Amino acid sequence: MIFRKNTLTSLVPATLGLLFLFLAACNSKKADKSEQTAAAEEQPIIIPDDEIHAQYAGSDTCKECHEAAFKGWEHSNHGLAEREVRKDMDEKAFSPKQTLKHGTETSETFLDADGVAQILTLGLGNKRRNYPVVRIIGNDPLRQFLVPAPGNRLQTVDVSYDPHKNDLFDVYGEEIRNPGDWGAWTGQGMNWNATCAACHNTRLRKNYDPTTDTYHTAMAEMSVGCEACHGPMKAHVEWQKKPPLAYGKDKGKTKDPTATKFSRDQMSDTCAACHARRGEISGDLIPGESFYDHFSLTVTDGTDTYHPDGQVRDEDYEYASLISSKMYHAGVRCVDCHDPHSGKRLVQGNMLCMRCHESGAAANGLAPAPIIDPTAHSHHAEGSTGNDCTSCHMPVTTYMQRHPRHDHGFTIPDPLLTKQFGTPNACNRCHTDKDADWALKASEEWYGEKLDRPTRARAQLVGRARQGDPAARQGLIDLLKTEPIAAWQATACHLLERWVMDGEATQALLGQLTNTSPLVREAAVRTLTPQTRANNLPVRAAIKPLQDDSVRSVRVAAAWALVDTLDLKSKAGKELVHMLDLGSDQPIGRMQLSQFAFLRGNTATAIRQIHKAIASDPLSPAFHHDLAILLSMTGDTAAAIKALEDAARLAPEDPEYPYKLALAWGEAGDLSKSILYFEKSLALDPQNARAWYNLGLVRNSLNQPQEAIAALLRGEAADSSDPGIPYALATIYARLGRRDNAIGAATRALQIRQNFPEAIQLLRSLSR
Repeated sequence: MIFRKNTLTSLVPATLGLLFLFLAACNSKKADKSEQTAAAEEQPIIIPDDEIHAQYAGSDTCKECHEAAFKGWEHSNHGLAEREVRKDMDEKAFSPKQTLKHGTETSETFLDADGVAQILTLGLGNKRRNYPVVRIIGNDPLRQFLVPAPGNRLQTVDVSYDPHKNDLFDVYGEEIRNPGDWGAWTGQGMNWNATCAACHNTRLRKNYDPTTDTYHTAMAEMSVGCEACHGPMKAHVEWQKKPPLAYGKDKGKTKDPTATKFSRDQMSDTCAACHARRGEISGDLIPGESFYDHFSLTVTDGTDTYHPDGQVRDEDYEYASLISSKMYHAGVRCVDCHDPHSGKRLVQGNMLCMRCHESGAAANGLAPAPIIDPTAHSHHAEGSTGNDCTSCHMPVTTYMQRHPRHDHGFTIPDPLLTKQFGTPNACNRCHTDKDADWALKASEEWYGEKLDRPTRARAQLVGRARQGDPAARQGLIDLLKTEPIAAWQATACHLLERWVMDGEATQALLGQLTNTSPLVREAAVRTLTPQTRANNLPVRAAIKPLQDDSVRSVRVAAAWALVDTLDLKSKAGKELVHMLDLGSDQPIGRMQLSQFAFLRGNTATAIRQIHKAIASDPLSPAFHHDLAILLSMTGDTAAAIKALEDAARLAPEDPEYPYKLALAWGEAGDLSKSILYFEKSLALDPQNARAWYNLGLVRNSLNQPQEAIAALLRGEAADSSDPGIPYALATIYARLGRRDNAIGAATRALQIRQNFPEAIQLLRSLSR
């Protein structure tokens, strides 16, 4: 479960042009009939729960034949992922009574007169009351309490239990979340049905009904049972108990027709379903099927979800880091290090890594590993923390206050990245009394030029791209050609979003539409989507075939990119509608439904949906931003400005909202306020070339040519690939009679875009 308060992002972030004009063409489309959700009558046929769950036999049926595997699983974190309250495991959490003071509140756990586990805390209706604890979710190192709520909901309480310390603690730590907030324990962000249940149970379907705002959640088995990973096994159990007579004496020698052995990649995809930060597409994972047929994976991108070198920052789990690593690229999979039934490491300590790195042998068909002497390599004494492979290459981050997790990116500690981008390094994680300069000096003495490696250059490129460095654009384009790891190719695609309207960046992204990795194809489609919104016909034509891609995540991304003309009865259309309706119980889902309705020409429905998103999560600035766009489309500029002001208030460090406010005030005719907000935005992000460009235009319209020129020159320095900026400069120079400057600026515009008719005409007029 993700516990950060505001981490919601749009499926495809909206990008506004000057005065919201890019949306004008969308508003003229024929209205679609979508209302409550996307288009319920076009949903794919879904097999009923009873029919699906009837194929499951339950974990207890496995014990007779698979005793060792069952024994390893039974008391594991998977086997105890969710369960009813048990006296032998939970009594200490409630008896004697425990009290926790957290923030401004005090909560208590106790057993009532009937022996029912209760928690007294501030909750629904902003009232302090008792809640019966009906289930325990999680096992080691922490356990959380599930309590019932209206609409067949279960909510995960913030007050949790540490079985090692036998004490209560708040998973939010010192952060205060009030009832009514999306991220409070009473809010949808802590709703079990939507955010916890699928990964803590077997073949779960949340079954949300948007018309009644209720759930009818069903599962094959509580907790992560055998069939959560192996798939439905009732037919297998029945065949094993009484095989067909045709097999006769060959029982045990004849292949069981009901059993399918998964490949190593299929097994890892099954692990990834829960050990990854991802968006749901199908809501019904079937073990053995591709991860990308059911989920959209979150990788390192332009947000701060991951650090620039791929280290986890947010609650990102393990999978995206793993597939971003050289280890995965060399063939390492989950089961090479973990027992699939107990979840424990196969070998403890450095010997787990030394199985491959001691002799260089290619174990399990993997690529040959470099030979490493841990002591010589680490420069730390044998048995010390610094000598442990995982301490340096799989550093630990603690989530939910009590849950330390190893990073699975197998990254190399680099204090230089700490100095440049604030990226944590394992040296200073341990040596907290030292600074990054000390760590860098020691690293350079030990490893010298080895530190200047491709992974460092890649992390620096990601960091610069996030900062808006114009030079990063070409670096990302080059990375798409040279990077062998698909996850990092996807990262390059996402980071090119800032430059997606640039012709060379567009061509580079178009080249990835045929990439062998669905992760990269999806990323390319999503990044190219602003081009389809701008009605770039060649881009639309290139994306259209991907509506029939072999992988569902790619089909859905392509459907979203072309949603304004999408046939909702097509396979991709039905899958997109299903995904949107699946997410309608979350505010981000309502945001996407709002975007869907707008792009299909139904602004009224779009406004209703975004209001529902705001009602569910009033603290998310992105929702107020989208509301502003929609209100602007209706001509209600004053209300649009109010919505943008709400977004800016909620995210005061985000330069995007004052930038949009500047555009909106320009549309309203108040150019002084427009200048004020452009300057506020640029103080937060001096590399926003479009902000400098628009500020220059406003300054020029107020007959402030010198100030306009200064702003445009800053914009050109921030982005030398935008021909509109030097062209604007050329027009101002020409008006001022500065002919040579005008010719130079117009020439620069033509060097960027050869067929720039306005620049060509201006040069001709200047040559007379």
